[in-house]
Amino acid sequence: PEPMMLFHQEHAQTLLGVPAGWVDAVWDFEFTETEPLDAAIAIKNGSVEFQTLYNRLIPYVTDTEGTDSVWTVFGDNGISVKSLVAVLSYFVLGGKSHTANAQQRINALQAASLYLLLLGIPGSVVNKVFHQILFDTCLNTVSHCWPQSSVKKRKKDPLKSSQGDGKRSKPHRKDNDRDNDEMEIDEDEEQEEEVHLSPQDLLKMREGVVLLVKSVLHLLLKFPLKDEPLSAENCVQVIHIVDELKEPALPVLRILLQHICFRMVDKTDYRMHGAQAVARLLTKMPCAGYASFIKWLFDYSRHAKVTYRMFALDIAMVLLEQPEREGDENLAPELVSFLPHKFLVHNMVFGRRSDTSPTVRGHALTCLAQCLELPSMNATRCVKELFSTSESHRHTFTDEVTLAVLSERTRDPALSVKKKALQCLMDLLASNMVQKAWLRGVVPAMVDTESSVQEKALECLEQTILSQVKSHSSYSYRDAHQTLTWDLLGLLCNDCQDLSRYFSRAFTVWSKQNKFTEAFINNLISHTEAEHAAGAWLLLSKVASSCPLFDYGKILDAWDDLVRSKNFTVTTSCHILCVIGDICEHLNEDTKCRILNYLQKFLNEHCGELVSLCEVYLSGVILNENGAENLNEDLVVKHLYTLGVVSLHCPSKVGKRIVILVQSVLTSNVDVHTEASEELAGSQPLTQFKPSSMPSTVRAHAVVTLGKFCLQHEELTRKYLPAFARELEMCRELAVRSNVVVVMCDLCMRYTNMVDRYVPNVSACLRDKEPLIRKQTLTMLTNLLQEEFVKWKGSLFFRFVTALVDPDPSIASLCEYCLVHQLLKKNPVMFSQHFIECIFHFNSYEKHNTYNKFPQTDRAKFSLKGAQNKEKRFRIYRFLLENFTDAQRFNITIKICQNILACFVDGELLLDADGAAVLGETFGILSLKEIKLSALSGAAGLGGDEPQEDEQMAMAKAVMEVAQKKAISQVQKKVFIESMIPIIIHLKSILEQKRSPVLKDLMGYLQLTMQDYRGEVKEFFAADEQLAAELEYNLKMYEKELETEAQMAHGSIGGEASSGGLPVSPRPSYPRGLEFRKYYSCYPIPVSVVPPDRLCHPPACRPQSPWPAHPKTFPVRQVTTC
Repeated sequence: PEPMMLFHQEHAQTLLGVPAGWVDAVWDFEFTETEPLDAAIAIKNGSVEFQTLYNRLIPYVTDTEGTDSVWTVFGDNGISVKSLVAVLSYFVLGGKSHTANAQQRINALQAASLYLLLLGIPGSVVNKVFHQILFDTCLNTVSHCWPQSSVKKRKKDPLKSSQGDGKRSKPHRKDNDRDNDEMEIDEDEEQEEEVHLSPQDLLKMREGVVLLVKSVLHLLLKFPLKDEPLSAENCVQVIHIVDELKEPALPVLRILLQHICFRMVDKTDYRMHGAQAVARLLTKMPCAGYASFIKWLFDYSRHAKVTYRMFALDIAMVLLEQPEREGDENLAPELVSFLPHKFLVHNMVFGRRSDTSPTVRGHALTCLAQCLELPSMNATRCVKELFSTSESHRHTFTDEVTLAVLSERTRDPALSVKKKALQCLMDLLASNMVQKAWLRGVVPAMVDTESSVQEKALECLEQTILSQVKSHSSYSYRDAHQTLTWDLLGLLCNDCQDLSRYFSRAFTVWSKQNKFTEAFINNLISHTEAEHAAGAWLLLSKVASSCPLFDYGKILDAWDDLVRSKNFTVTTSCHILCVIGDICEHLNEDTKCRILNYLQKFLNEHCGELVSLCEVYLSGVILNENGAENLNEDLVVKHLYTLGVVSLHCPSKVGKRIVILVQSVLTSNVDVHTEASEELAGSQPLTQFKPSSMPSTVRAHAVVTLGKFCLQHEELTRKYLPAFARELEMCRELAVRSNVVVVMCDLCMRYTNMVDRYVPNVSACLRDKEPLIRKQTLTMLTNLLQEEFVKWKGSLFFRFVTALVDPDPSIASLCEYCLVHQLLKKNPVMFSQHFIECIFHFNSYEKHNTYNKFPQTDRAKFSLKGAQNKEKRFRIYRFLLENFTDAQRFNITIKICQNILACFVDGELLLDADGAAVLGETFGILSLKEIKLSALSGAAGLGGDEPQEDEQMAMAKAVMEVAQKKAISQVQKKVFIESMIPIIIHLKSILEQKRSPVLKDLMGYLQLTMQDYRGEVKEFFAADEQLAAELEYNLKMYEKELETEAQMAHGSIGGEASSGGLPVSPRPSYPRGLEFRKYYSCYPIPVSVVPPDRLCHPPACRPQSPWPAHPKTFPVRQVTTC
């Protein structure tokens, strides 16, 4: 459209006549003030012209115009955008004055709307329309133009002031008060002007306000405000519109709120501004509108986009700072539940604790902890309800579920979630609600893989326990911190004894930091004879080994009391013994002998007695012909367990008879009275005997007890290892096989060299029919590999990774975790070292001179050979490649070329059925996107739409990506091409001659290579244009054939073939040279692709190729003909 269509002709000419000096002055003053504009130049009937121009610019905002942009129209017709903006600012500033009449205010609102509309038109930034001050002024126009109270009365009523001369008589004043009188008169006149607004004026002004809000909405859709937080805040300064317009403004307000949620949540700091703006706008909404928006916000908090869920949490936290809404009679019953703060805390904040995104989970836990710090008691009470076990909340939020979630999040894979969960537990601990959950969440974090998490847990323990230990004389039950400390220590001595080994890790670190002073030790000793003796002895047992500054007299007195008294618990007795063991080197010989003699006497007396009792009972059950029929299963299990524990503490008390009795539980009744039978039973595998008639539970415990015997006797281990290995193969009972796996793995830690030969028997359980055994074997092997009791030898790696395709998804997921988070961190080259051998192993190919030559058992159990298992094999390949670095991907590609492809070229590997399967699979692997260098595939590392934990990490990742892409230099690409292309071309020739179906896989890989390295390939073929043309033509034919096959698959052509009626013909080969031309005579080669004179040359006349030959295949690569 021409400018005459945007403006009337008269006003367009007027706009062209605005003095350039006046425009420059407006811009120089940065739109804070303007010089008066000549009345002849100012646009008359401004509101009408503004409305007309507004309506004609709307199509440019919505992009429905197919003509040139509005900026082009302005430029072509000499209309300066700078002048237009200056004129609009003139009207905007004119409406700011308190003395502005109704028309000036209406003009200001419409001019501001026009300016905001111009900002929403694409190209406004380039044309320098945006100015911060003018933008903020336009947004604040409503507050300046709309009267503070539309119900104000005029100061003077003309009807009442018409008496007499219409003026009140004033007393005479002095001349020096004349100025003050004039000022008062001016103020009176100004107030007079403010109130002269008719209902018609107010109606027009309301229409102007609505137009301004619409312009703001258009702007939010088009114009980015992420870098202008103050301007974005001003977008919501229209709150008072609701106060004045009431109901008509509510739909517009709801739209504005939703636009803020969807358009203004890009940055962390800006999210807070947006959340505060949403909260301020919501204060102007009635209860029904507020509840309706909270319902919408709850759905918004479950949006698929992570940033939306984060923003919903920010809004909820700001709303919790406001007073709680109360319903009215007009509120629908289904919306009542959305008003209380309880909904925000329970459903929106706590509801995100198990979000799929670690960033959202961490933010939700942080918000939950912050709820306790809010001034609103409602929020604090709602959090306490989450951990309450009262009947009113038992069915919704029980303390067990809630605290279990918090404790579980301390072991979350995401670092930020672990830290925030620890902090959340720390904050909740101050309320004395979650002591046991705090221990189970914080103490195990001492062995976390992330050092920063360990430091956080150490800080929590030091702040809560170590720093609160005072002398008994200074203790007061009114001191909440000291009381909490001793309560936690009491739990560690009773309900949480299993956390002791994690707790010890903290004291190991503190000892290196010299945290245990003499005063600290004395404070602990002062509590050993008081009500907190159990906790004091626990701490002393942890610090005794690293702090020899003890009052040994106190310790020995406690020992004497222990010997004489019966009041000490087992746990406390063990702690006292630990302390004595740590300080024994500082005791004199007499004291040592006295304590040692007592302990030996105690063990011999009680352990010997226990063994005798167990032997008598088990003999009566096992040797009695009818003993197995009426046995008490629980009693047998208890006696077997007791024997195992006693054997660990007093091995000398366990004789051969006891060993054979336990073995007999696994086999048939054995005569244990003769030495010959003892020797025979101890040296033969258990399967040599008749199976036992004992219940499965009893036999499973017998395995554990026999394993404990072996831990203390190397000879027993040597005798019974073959029996355990045989049980894994022959036994059908789940519990027995499961315990045998545990026993053999424990024996591996004690007798590593002896058990090493039986590792294949254990790893074979990864294919056990029972998921429990597969999962347990996976866990036990991971522990052994971590501690390096077992090495990646033989088939262990390949058996381990087959768990990635386990039919049980939980086992496959566990295998991924063990490989990536436990084992790969310890050995980063583990995957790349075994990758090529995986190709041969999983295809059961043993004809290579180097790979897959180790001895194997249970091949059929772990075989993934055949087309039916191709998907499983490639799932393993993808997983391994996903965890490669770029350097490893590059190196593995070169190694595949040299150790597999080159072997087929040189004839070391034959193209029989097995060889073709391996070669085809190799090309399939080379075609995977996971093997591409990240700089080429455009994804460095693990990606996704999830935001980083903070902006610094996002910036660091961006820098890393740029550096990584630069690292893939042209030299590396050239090396890749020179290593791969010659072998591919020669292999293509061989496959064409043999008409092998693998040629299709080769062409698919070659097509992908041309896409990624097109420039380098063209440079490589610069010396042989004919070969390059032939290769390009081959690829075109390959693409056409793929299209044809796709059409056949969809039934477009060859209906019988696609339906299985007729077999599809094998794929044609791709000859070269003269054969190439003859073979594709039905597809004439364009002259522009291959020069005619070059096509007539026979292969022997072709110039010698300048390709660099690989050392391994140098004789082959010297010949370029077929």
